[in-house]
Amino acid sequence: MGLFLFYPTPVFEKEDAMTEDFNQKLEKWIIDYSNTNEESKNWSKQYYGAGFTSFGNDQKLHEKEEVFSELAKGLLPHVKEFLTHIKAIPPTTIECNDMWCTINRPMSGHPRHIHPLSAVSGTYYVNADKDRGNLQIHDPYDNRAMGMMFESESPLAFDTYTLEVKSKKVILFPGWVSHSVQQNLSNKDRIGVSFNYRVYYDNPDPIKGTNEPPPSY
Repeated sequence: MGLFLFYPTPVFEKEDAMTEDFNQKLEKWIIDYSNTNEESKNWSKQYYGAGFTSFGNDQKLHEKEEVFSELAKGLLPHVKEFLTHIKAIPPTTIECNDMWCTINRPMSGHPRHIHPLSAVSGTYYVNADKDRGNLQIHDPYDNRAMGMMFESESPLAFDTYTLEVKSKKVILFPGWVSHSVQQNLSNKDRIGVSFNYRVYYDNPDPIKGTNEPPPSY
């Protein structure tokens, strides 16, 4: 008897996820790439407003560039920690499937979206702070706004939560979590690397719990 709160939305953050020396090396690579890669520049100009991204033509930077391979490996312990916190069944293998860089220049942002088929998605912030636009996590239940209002202390009070971004911070969440990036209203660039990790199991069919009914209350 009593109150139950089902279907939480897990989000995990870790500061100083990579070293300062590595971060500076990564930032230099992204800035140089944004100035020289014509294909990404043209795609960004057509589809990404005032910002720059490699998403349109290169989502596999970790497979091509050593600095991104190092990042993918360096983030893996944080991915594992996140999976432990949410009590995920330990996978046999965790692999970075996609990785791309983005520069949100002044006045640019990113609309609400998800990352389909990804177990763990997120962004590593290379050069960022709260004045350049934060990450927003959206309520997946769009129809929840009907019928009643809530006190601010209620876990149901808000349909959007904001997480402050910061250089060298990584924020992780399952790919189904709806999120967006606030518009950059500063006069500085916000630089980040987004990614998708997938998990694999030796024998996925009889995984513990998958064929069992949910607990009764």
